Amino acid sequence: MARRLLLSAAVAFAALALACSDRPPSNADAGTAGPRTASLQWSNCGGRAECATLQVPLDWDKPSGETIDIAVIRYPARKPDQRIGVLMANPGGPGGSAIDFLRAWQSILAPDIRDRFDLVAFDPRGVGESTPILCHDRLQELVAVDPDPDTEAEWQEAERISKAFADDCAAAAGRLLPHVGTKDVARDMDALREALGEEQLTYVGYSYGTTLGAVYADLFPQRVRAFVLDGGTDQSLDYETVAVTQMVGFERALQAYLDDCAARRCMLARDGNPRAAIDRVLAAAEQTPIPAPGADRPAGPGEVQLGIISALYSTATWNQLTQALVRALAGDGTGLVQLTDQYLLRNPDGSYPNLIEANYAVNSVDSACPKDPLAYRAMADRFAKIAPTFGRSAATSGLVCAYWAAPPDPLGVPRAAGSAPILVIATTNDPATPYEWGKALSEQLENAVLLTYRGNGHTIYAQGNACVDEVVNAYLLNLALPAAGTTCGDGPPPPGQAAAPQASPPTEASTPSPAARLATPTPGPGEPPAGGDGAGGGEPATWGYWVAGLLLLAMAIAFVGIGIAQSRRARPPGP
Repeated sequence: MARRLLLSAAVAFAALALACSDRPPSNADAGTAGPRTASLQWSNCGGRAECATLQVPLDWDKPSGETIDIAVIRYPARKPDQRIGVLMANPGGPGGSAIDFLRAWQSILAPDIRDRFDLVAFDPRGVGESTPILCHDRLQELVAVDPDPDTEAEWQEAERISKAFADDCAAAAGRLLPHVGTKDVARDMDALREALGEEQLTYVGYSYGTTLGAVYADLFPQRVRAFVLDGGTDQSLDYETVAVTQMVGFERALQAYLDDCAARRCMLARDGNPRAAIDRVLAAAEQTPIPAPGADRPAGPGEVQLGIISALYSTATWNQLTQALVRALAGDGTGLVQLTDQYLLRNPDGSYPNLIEANYAVNSVDSACPKDPLAYRAMADRFAKIAPTFGRSAATSGLVCAYWAAPPDPLGVPRAAGSAPILVIATTNDPATPYEWGKALSEQLENAVLLTYRGNGHTIYAQGNACVDEVVNAYLLNLALPAAGTTCGDGPPPPGQAAAPQASPPTEASTPSPAARLATPTPGPGEPPAGGDGAGGGEPATWGYWVAGLLLLAMAIAFVGIGIAQSRRARPPGP
């Protein structure tokens, strides 16, 4: 999930993101210590990375029938004699490429994690290099749909484009669409475990990756060694509740941005109320798309709202949002179009990956959305009363699902009965997966502990907070769980709680090594992220923030703008 927050980071990531399939076969697996991997033929695919293809059934109810290809990447443990096993990871979405994600993520993990685990990821079916669903020719048209239609003509246009997008996907990938739900992805994950010769898995999932992890643990509880679910989703919620609670999360994030802007007297606040400035931009785009001379299209209502939502995933992009809004007030919407395209992971050549259609495909199977397009009009009015800025777009973005061809196979509430302990992380002001979702997931799983991070932004592990990283790493390496009620960070308290100073000294995590004191502030810009070992040339201090954005975009990818707000996932309205 490369958000490309920084130009230099984007260049670095482009150099890293080599397609595994373009590499010639080699004997990269020879001489590597670890379990048997006879069913996977590994080939070098850049640096220490090894890639392979796993064949799995298209339909797991017909295991001897047609197969599809699942692309896999691996970074072998750097100290094979100390190897613990396989650590799998998924960055979220659904729709984010786990392969591209791992290429960047592995570089900023703690040295002990890189030394003692084979780091493995696979693109879920329908995503990236794994039999991808490709039907996004109308993507820009879909993004440009007015997220807040207030006339019959605007509603009809939203319905027309949504239906056309869904019809394109049915024509391009009809046989695959019913088989891309998270239950099938979890079965693929277990087939990969078996192919790797592992009895159990260690796993880190972000955002939608927590859904995949929870579903896997529910289906295969005895295969869980240690699972970290960062930015948890709540599978108990119905369609409308998911959409509304997520939009409330983005409203909170917007308010945090506005408060910060006002306190610092940022450029948007120097001439008055920053909220009023945003309202002026939204109103201007509603009247006439704002010209964007530095982009290939103007900033209409869809690009303006998606650009704002995109920047709310991380505090690292707040300054970029301010600059984009100031330019828009001056009549130049280039910055907002650029934020939209960053969110959509647009390539330098102007093309787009298949993240959006994959997101719709997975969400439309995983949850049951209303099939009557008129239902979304009433929903928009209800949502607007609860989330005034983003509520209506939560309804319009779901219209694609109304026309989706594949039948739903809704997920149930995961219990993972009999699994090893699972660590759930929830951030108090997470816009895409609200704190309440992660807390609920920790209570739904029969053997889970909640780690609370008091802060802003979407997810937190391996993104610069030493306290969170030390707790998680102790669990991954030594199965040492933090005590119940453990909290890191000094930012906003959980929703509904007063922002009061902590009354007692922070608790230490239960780990054999010296634990980090909790409530450790996140390092500021220029401070190195925890866990970096400088291998491979020594990344700059901004690397951790880029990876935070990299996580966000892949997770975000399918979240906002045109994404389905209906599923039990990490996604706001919009893509």
